[in-house]
Amino acid sequence: MLDNERLLNDVGVSPYECGSTSMPPIPKGGLLVRVTYAGACFAEGQVKKRDIRPQLPGLEIAGYVQDVCSSLPNKNFTQGDKVILYPDEGVLSTGCAEYLAVSDVSNCIQIPPSIPLEVAAQLSGSALTAYCALIKAKSHVEKLREVKSCVNVMIIGAGGLGLWAVRIAQALVGPTDNGVRVYVADHSIDRLLAAQDHGCYDIIHWNEEDHEQYIVERTLDACRGGVDVIVDFVSSPRTVQRDLKVLNREGLILVGGNTLSEVSINLNVLAAKQQSIAGIPQGTFEQLQQIIDMVADNKVEPPMYHVFPACDAQQVYQDLAQCRIVGRAILSYMDSTQTLDNQH
Repeated sequence: MLDNERLLNDVGVSPYECGSTSMPPIPKGGLLVRVTYAGACFAEGQVKKRDIRPQLPGLEIAGYVQDVCSSLPNKNFTQGDKVILYPDEGVLSTGCAEYLAVSDVSNCIQIPPSIPLEVAAQLSGSALTAYCALIKAKSHVEKLREVKSCVNVMIIGAGGLGLWAVRIAQALVGPTDNGVRVYVADHSIDRLLAAQDHGCYDIIHWNEEDHEQYIVERTLDACRGGVDVIVDFVSSPRTVQRDLKVLNREGLILVGGNTLSEVSINLNVLAAKQQSIAGIPQGTFEQLQQIIDMVADNKVEPPMYHVFPACDAQQVYQDLAQCRIVGRAILSYMDSTQTLDNQH
């Protein structure tokens, strides 16, 4: 998933691609899901040049089982079950639909009663992406911990992905006294303060109006030297070049984000310093189940989020593009007066 961290200020939000809001037939051997919450986010392919075309509900969907096909084998689903969908291509191409016909029930995951649906909607997107990034970072951190007394990890971007990463890092790499310090860098003071409230070790203000060398020196000073692992949820040419300037020898940069620009990297320098750059992997179904269990068991506390009516989606996406929302933005498709039988 691509985060809404650093969309250009002059990007406009185009009309949304919408599908039918009528109730589709139940697919044979499948089920029907009533969408109640959806995360406001952009998936890869939905940011086209300078024109944003997000589809709704998108890839972060949570709702209730509306009906189940009578021919579904091994019926583990009943009406009213809380579910989310693993984000495969079929989910991404649904458009704005109040009901989703799910033919492959293996992509449908039941949610424990302890997880609110507005939180569950975030798990298949931002939570899963952050979890995969931290899993990959963890192995490198553990290797460095064998030779270093302290390992510095820096998260670039304090939006929804960054806040999930801070929460998950606390569960995966442990508190600061374990020899791992998690920093967060962002251009927004408000989002940095939110990251600080979420428990990161320290925050670094990357004010884009400052001279580049000053930002680099400020970062090195805050990290007391350099950074060993960088999780860059922005991955613009500017942030990647900055990452390389503060990265320690044998350091690792994990890149994700929605930039469409190319980045020039000196491979000779990269090789000489034994540094690595890798993409954040796409999360698997099994990893999604893992993060669900961690949230249900209170091992990971969800970050801050705001719920908006789905009818305000256009304004929400505009606010996201202008970085005016701190935390995750969740769209609600269900009236508070609406209920389903057997709701959990």
